[in-house]
Amino acid sequence: MELLLQLLVAGVWTLALVNSLRRLVRLARVSHLQRWDSNIRVRSGLNRIWWWLGREEFWHPARYDVAYALQISLLVFLFVWHMAN
Repeated sequence: MELLLQLLVAGVWTLALVNSLRRLVRLARVSHLQRWDSNIRVRSGLNRIWWWLGREEFWHPARYDVAYALQISLLVFLFVWHMAN
């Protein structure tokens, strides 16, 4: 039972991270980097990702993802605490 609850919390946080990473890649438009031998294209894509990390347009939806993950984590904690008492 404990392992299942730990996996649930880890899964929720993983989904929040993956969702934010997908949003970042979509905003930076680096999904079309298919030729990794071109150093200039890769560097420009990484620069765009770095630029979007400083923008509010990326962090505003990411805050909701983190708040949702915190909410689920708190609910699991309260469920376990109630079960222990």
